[in-house]
Amino acid sequence: MALADARNILVSRLKKYKLCKDCLDRHGSRQKPEEPCYICRGLMSEKEVIIKKIVSTTKGYQFDTFLLGATLPTQIYEREDAMRARLKMRGMESAKSQLTREIGMAFARISGKKVDYLLPDLAINLVIDKENNVEVSTQSRPLTFMGRYKKKTKGFPQKQERCTKCEGKGCNDCGHSGLSGYESVEGVIARSIMTATKGETPKFSWLGSEDRSSLVLGKGRPFYAKVLDPRKRKLRSIRASSDSVVATLSPTKSLPTVPVRFIVKTRILIRCEKNLDGKDLKKIRSLAGAEIKFNSRARTATKKIYAIAARRVDDHNLILTILADGGLMIKQFVGGEEYMKPNVSELLGTKCDCTTFDILDVQVQNSLAS
Repeated sequence: MALADARNILVSRLKKYKLCKDCLDRHGSRQKPEEPCYICRGLMSEKEVIIKKIVSTTKGYQFDTFLLGATLPTQIYEREDAMRARLKMRGMESAKSQLTREIGMAFARISGKKVDYLLPDLAINLVIDKENNVEVSTQSRPLTFMGRYKKKTKGFPQKQERCTKCEGKGCNDCGHSGLSGYESVEGVIARSIMTATKGETPKFSWLGSEDRSSLVLGKGRPFYAKVLDPRKRKLRSIRASSDSVVATLSPTKSLPTVPVRFIVKTRILIRCEKNLDGKDLKKIRSLAGAEIKFNSRARTATKKIYAIAARRVDDHNLILTILADGGLMIKQFVGGEEYMKPNVSELLGTKCDCTTFDILDVQVQNSLAS
């Protein structure tokens, strides 16, 4: 049988079904459209209404590219599959594919945006029920930032407790921040990110940490942040500030995929039980170039001290300034816990305590940050 004859037979069999113009076109038939459509039950005629809903829902989002998806009622798939099985039709576009393709093309013309199948700025999803009621939802691609912060006053923590209602996921109670408040470095920066991007639940990756009682000086401590569902994405920089914290952030293409190496300059105030003399200072200075070993997460970690300076304040107190690998636990290094060797207490042969410490500078070694 010739291909044209077979095609004509299939098309003639379609006449047994009432189909709308769109569903007929999809199956290659030019017969007279009829309603209600056996397959879509009028859904294809709602395309203009759906497009208007998409335009309304995406209003306020900054984006250059988008991707449209849809969830159709199972009844549409079942009717279309049943009809094609009876007529032995194969390899034709589905109702879902036609609907998303045509709506996507129309929205692209109206908005001036482009379709991107790999990494769209905005994902648009249609959820359609069996009565053809349509819900439009959007999800903006997360934005990532690289920044530094300085902490100007003592008594201010780095991290914020999670919201107890949503456990950090973001809800109405916490203003979709995921945080219990904004009384921390994290809180101050999170609030500024959310305000600038109109996004939700910022997540942070800190390059090290400090005590609540510590200052962070110099260029500040580096960190990375990711904000979900941002409405504003065309930003050059963000500034966050309070009486205790000042931070600047710049957009970056992605978060680091490998650990970022960094070196920290720290000023430590130490109190020792015995009287200190010049020999003790000389012993401490011998730590320059030493490798400090300690147990971390069931493995032995090593941190190097690159430079060290010691100055006696009085008989029992001294100021230690060290340049060392990031991640060196200062209080344990001073206090002489058994799992950290060498340490200040062991070296001096007396109990020593870290009274306080301040971060003077943080130098990033990887090329991913500065």
